[in-house]
Amino acid sequence: MQIRFSAKNVDELLTEWSQQTGSSLCIDPFEVILKMPPAMGNGWMRQIKLRPGLEMTLKHFEFSEPFVAEVTSNFSWEAVEFTSSVSGYVRNVVNGIPNEYKITPRQSRMSFFQNCGGYVECLPKQSVIHIEIQIKLPVLDNMIAGQVEQISPNLLAVLLGKSKDSFSQAQTMTGKIAQVTEQILNCPYQKGLTRRLYLESRAIELIALQLPINSPDTLPAPRLLKADEVDRIHHAKEILLTNLEHPPSLLELAKQVGLNDYKLKQGFRQVFGTTAFGCLYHHRMEQAKLLLEAGYSTVTEVAQAVGYTSPTSFSAAFKKKFGVSPKTYKC
Repeated sequence: MQIRFSAKNVDELLTEWSQQTGSSLCIDPFEVILKMPPAMGNGWMRQIKLRPGLEMTLKHFEFSEPFVAEVTSNFSWEAVEFTSSVSGYVRNVVNGIPNEYKITPRQSRMSFFQNCGGYVECLPKQSVIHIEIQIKLPVLDNMIAGQVEQISPNLLAVLLGKSKDSFSQAQTMTGKIAQVTEQILNCPYQKGLTRRLYLESRAIELIALQLPINSPDTLPAPRLLKADEVDRIHHAKEILLTNLEHPPSLLELAKQVGLNDYKLKQGFRQVFGTTAFGCLYHHRMEQAKLLLEAGYSTVTEVAQAVGYTSPTSFSAAFKKKFGVSPKTYKC
């Protein structure tokens, strides 16, 4: 599927996206939510206005067929974007940047685009999970407050007004960036001022962690999985999630889907942005949260339902995920 946009800013782009794809569009004063129609795949995109000049975009989607989106006009951006990629491959061609670049799993990327169009390309049957922080130049300049020793030369030239050249440079996601990313994706607050301030604090932390970058984009591109390998990885996930109480070992799982254990581990990282048992842990915790919200199970019963024989181990795992104990959450 290929679509073209003539939008000149982000607000126009979201409106055009909704009109051309049939995506549902929900708008409130601080947040815009786009939900992908079933014909395209599944997933959503959220644009959150944290404060004037600072926004966050959360993307979690999967296309059912190859997808290309092209912006045909000069798109006015004039902001620095900090991307944290948990999973998924996205190919980008941007006018003003000499070479195409790829956003890959476990990658952090800092970009600046000035009045430029281009296109992005997504592969089918892969989960794309990205967090993007957009900050206007005056806001970022005020935040840095003259402490420019560790700032990228490209960014510094833009902040000083010496250059308006577009650039994009990447680094491998650090453990700390991965931790903050996980906190954003699992924000314990669902709405209101508390949620917005929580996300704003994490956005500023991500900017602080990604600013000290001084080398060009030299990350090697990981080898892409073949289509049948992606299908096998998805099948492996299904096997795990239907056997919460007695999941197979990594070797057993690899054998069941016809991959070796190295390819299975690599595949989970590339397709889902986590390990096989990281995926299992996340699903167990989400199921546990739903059971606790339903209010009809004890903590011990919930622990057993999601595959924990020890309520103590379950409570520790739940608190690590959501920041509160299951008993407190249930109340």
